[in-house]
Amino acid sequence: MAEDQDQDQKTEAPTGKRLTEARERGQVAISREMSSLVSFTAIFIVIAWLGPGALSRLIPLLRVYLEMPHAMTLDERGLQAIGLNTIVQAAMAVGIIFVVMGAAAILGVMSQTGLFASLDLLKPDMSRLSPMHGIKRLFSTNALAELVKSFGKLIVLGIAFYFLLKPVVNDLPTILGHDINDGMNYIHQKASHMILVMLLIFACIAIGDFFFQRFQYMKNLRMTKAEVKDEYRQQEGDPIIKGRLRQLRLERARKRMMAQVPKADVVITNPTHYAVALQYNADKMAAPVVLAKGVDKLAERIRTVAEEHKIPFVSNPPLARALYDTVDVDEPIPSQHYRAVAEVISYVYKLKKRKF
Repeated sequence: MAEDQDQDQKTEAPTGKRLTEARERGQVAISREMSSLVSFTAIFIVIAWLGPGALSRLIPLLRVYLEMPHAMTLDERGLQAIGLNTIVQAAMAVGIIFVVMGAAAILGVMSQTGLFASLDLLKPDMSRLSPMHGIKRLFSTNALAELVKSFGKLIVLGIAFYFLLKPVVNDLPTILGHDINDGMNYIHQKASHMILVMLLIFACIAIGDFFFQRFQYMKNLRMTKAEVKDEYRQQEGDPIIKGRLRQLRLERARKRMMAQVPKADVVITNPTHYAVALQYNADKMAAPVVLAKGVDKLAERIRTVAEEHKIPFVSNPPLARALYDTVDVDEPIPSQHYRAVAEVISYVYKLKKRKF
């Protein structure tokens, strides 16, 4: 019950990190039916390609056994020779099929999972030896689905095999009356036809199983919202802590900025909402530099500090807004503002001369 509730809470798709960790543990989506399909396809190609050659090796052997049994020596040494010859010829005829089956099975798995190795699979896991764990796995949803799939596959293949084999059984009396070459060619033809039909059935089953296994794999790796948040915190850091750090950085930047306000030559205002403090030294600067800027409360703080240090104010709302929006702190003003700022600085210099 608790396990079902936990599964119901897992509504989020697995993250890339979770998929990577699952792969490292050796947990990958594999369709055994797809691997079987690859193996059967390879066998069909081999039989179609090498079948006639294999038959050419077996026909002379069978001809001797069936047409000239009297010519065989049936003592111990003769039977050993016959057995060895039969094994060698049969191995040469069908051995390649088993080699291809093994290679195709490996290829079928690699085509789904890629090339990977997981050391976790080699580590001892006591839960695999637990009887309760085994019983749970035996009566799990996946086990039930596999059982239904196996029965369904067995029924479909059994029906197909029956209808394919029935004509061959009916033709047996006729085949036995023909030459052995004709009989073997008939068997090769029917075997190729049967394998092709079985291959098409396996293809339908394998494609369905492939998508089912992918769906089950992604479903089993689903995460709860809490798990997604925890993983995000582990990778990116706690959002609350990050927010506090960001706030601290902003406060430090503002303190550094406010410490520069006393160096300003003029503060251009909105007059109440915006404030931009400028400094200009004709000998050292190519253009005036923004030392500080702010809006609302920060603008009020800039004006307060400027007033304490007797820095003049100039009310120019369009220029104050333009400088606030387009120029960063410690950056020179752009060329489009040269004329307007030059007029302000010229006005400030005139005020200073009057005072002195």
